[in-house]
Amino acid sequence: MDPTENSQSFNFPDSTRSHGKARGLEGAQVPIAEVGEAEANATTSGAASVGRTLSSLQSAQRASSPPTAMGSIAGAPSAEASLNQANEVAHPESRSPPTPPQDALNRKVVDLVLFLLLKYRRKQLTTRAEILHMVVRDYEAQYPVIFTKASDCLRLMFGLDIIERNPRIHSYSLVHALGITYDGMQHGFPGIPKTGLVIVMLCIIFIKDNCVSEEVLWRILSNMGLYAGREHFIYKEPRRLITEHFVQEGYLEYRQVPDSDPPSHEFLWGPRAHAETTKMKVLRFFASVVKQDPRSYPFSHAEALRDEIERM
Repeated sequence: MDPTENSQSFNFPDSTRSHGKARGLEGAQVPIAEVGEAEANATTSGAASVGRTLSSLQSAQRASSPPTAMGSIAGAPSAEASLNQANEVAHPESRSPPTPPQDALNRKVVDLVLFLLLKYRRKQLTTRAEILHMVVRDYEAQYPVIFTKASDCLRLMFGLDIIERNPRIHSYSLVHALGITYDGMQHGFPGIPKTGLVIVMLCIIFIKDNCVSEEVLWRILSNMGLYAGREHFIYKEPRRLITEHFVQEGYLEYRQVPDSDPPSHEFLWGPRAHAETTKMKVLRFFASVVKQDPRSYPFSHAEALRDEIERM
């Protein structure tokens, strides 16, 4: 399979009618909200596209799970499901509360992402209690799902991890993933972290044997809706962000391929990437997105192990 083709997609909800502002923020300006509802939509759909982009790199197909004897017929109810239905008829009081519509949950995920980005900009901690009061509110039963999906979105789209600072009161802060120290908020659309794109670039380069041609790179990034010369709502002109700012910051090396005619270019990790993160961290990030074990990529895993040993 062509590794530049899309083979798997990160299973993240695509909110098609998400709100652009987190309700209950008492008029606080959320940076991403300033660009409108369509862009807030892209908070979740953008996270999904990052997953699809990284998934398009994998060349190994996941083995399909063999069907069980009970579940091999599509649509056949299991014995457990039948018992559950019978119990609900006999004891209606035991029924679980109705699940909110998926669109409503998606909007809460977007609201929480925006709220946490605001906290990141202000360098403030937040707590579970504050999130429940300011954002989640009537969806407390779905808090674990909303929090997990918002965490996934922040990591994929913006390169930010949620860290629990105090388990006793469940306080949280956002930090850059994989040890990267750059957030790029002054580049592209101001005030929105670009660490996620840096990490995507490092993943692509490493999985592509530590060097990727410019032509192949843009073919892969097109899965994220990123095209050279075309404006993006977060990254503005992405080619400039990648070939100028990421290079100037030391995360990428952009060089002409020797003896190429006509001249062509390729990307490698820059010195700051080597200093701040490791190939193993990048491989584990990539593997977590495509739902694989890092050892599913034996050559990359072996190289990452050698890199770990050399750093000792």
